[in-house]
Amino acid sequence: MIYADLHIHIGQSLDGKAVKITASKSLTLPNILNVARDIKGLNLIGIVDAHSSGVQEDFKALLASGQLQPLAGGGYLAGGLTIIPGHEIELQIGGGSAHFLAYFPSLEQVKKYVRELKPTTKNWQLSTQKAYVSADTWLKAVQGAEGIWFPAHAFTPHKGIYGNCCRRLKDVLPMMPQALEIGLSADRAMAKSINELEAVVLFSNSDAHSLANIAREYNSLTGVEPSFGGLWDLLQKKPPNAVRNYGLPPQAGKYHRTYCLQCERVVLASPPQLSCPSCGSQHVVMGVLDRLLSIADKEAENHDPSGYVYQVSLQQLPGIGPKMYQRLLKSFGTEMTILHDVPPEDLLPIAGEKVTSWILKARGNELKFLSGGGGVFGRVVDILSPKEE
Repeated sequence: MIYADLHIHIGQSLDGKAVKITASKSLTLPNILNVARDIKGLNLIGIVDAHSSGVQEDFKALLASGQLQPLAGGGYLAGGLTIIPGHEIELQIGGGSAHFLAYFPSLEQVKKYVRELKPTTKNWQLSTQKAYVSADTWLKAVQGAEGIWFPAHAFTPHKGIYGNCCRRLKDVLPMMPQALEIGLSADRAMAKSINELEAVVLFSNSDAHSLANIAREYNSLTGVEPSFGGLWDLLQKKPPNAVRNYGLPPQAGKYHRTYCLQCERVVLASPPQLSCPSCGSQHVVMGVLDRLLSIADKEAENHDPSGYVYQVSLQQLPGIGPKMYQRLLKSFGTEMTILHDVPPEDLLPIAGEKVTSWILKARGNELKFLSGGGGVFGRVVDILSPKEE
């Protein structure tokens, strides 16, 4: 079993220059490696700012010190953690702009990709810049550098290809992607309401802008080699049940339901709501659920916990503050171990009855959420509380 989060940003490079301006300055490459491996318990990560000149220097420094070693299958190894270098980019697609992710076997291939696209983007130090280039040209640059690609957070209203640009990928892209990132406000069953995604590999990733948010959504990969080549084979062969998603219930996502900017509240009337039923305003932030229901071409499947597990990171569970969090890590190791493996009888003396109950609810898909929208996350509520029932 491999635990993988393929969408992690860099806040700044070690020379002090900003990379992802909206990300924490502590989100440096060395810090990410330590937290992802030693605290979160991940085995495979994608760094989506490896295009940045400063980040490339950071990779070189870690390679020179021996903290990173190249893998024969592509990617780099840091003491049991595989790092795949990648890039998130913004492209003009259809009637809007969307974010895409690309991954490469080595820094040399990243550099080849950057050289091909150099004139199309203004600042190659910064993250997720808009490229003034067609999708076709971009895809040729990815393929020329032996990369793989897919749309990022595909259903969100801001920079998601379904949420912002089109009803069908085949209408705006020169080829169908082999994979797609679901995003925080949807799940696998919701994505499967679009027929063209039936044969597409679905990933859940954190899009982390801080160290704490690494692995807030992630994947377990079965029978997959932890390397770039392993990812390549997964997308080519698409073995059944190889990918299992672990993510927030859609209701917890910050764009799950439509949000009225006039009333300044989430619209909770039966979806789809493409305008505000209270004031009639069309000045809304479209909810992922509302958008998907309006463009779906088949009935959504029932939620299947064998393919998509509703889960939140430890620090988002009630009762787990900084002291309890450190106590759990000291006793059991990593978040993955605590969330998946530690028996209840071992948790109880360390965490106490209430916190143990929350961890077990997270494991058993028993968490209940109030819906988020308009950029505000939903929140966990007590499933046993009469007020919430």
